[in-house]
Amino acid sequence: MAAPEILRYTAFSSDPAGGNPAGVVLDAGGLDDADMQRIAAEVDFAETAFVTGMREDGARAVRYFSPIAEVPFCGHATIATAVALAERSDADAIVFDTPVGDIRIEIERGA
Repeated sequence: MAAPEILRYTAFSSDPAGGNPAGVVLDAGGLDDADMQRIAAEVDFAETAFVTGMREDGARAVRYFSPIAEVPFCGHATIATAVALAERSDADAIVFDTPVGDIRIEIERGA
């Protein structure tokens, strides 16, 4: 299996030096818990979000890992993941299936 692409985003800021940094892995379906934990430790941001699959209704399954443990949810990593996905599609909204429940993100594109 090829290594997944590891993205580094900054949420809540247009300045890469500001905001909240988060790792994002959009193609984590083939990773196990140990792989995700290792990647999160290598990224070494507060959290890294892993998109592990998609439900039949289109919601994307997301898991979150800090450098030392899996966490149930992370707001800035969710926003970073939504931005990464929005950059790759023309969707108006994205639904994430997270350990704390479904999270719907509306996408507004700048002019």
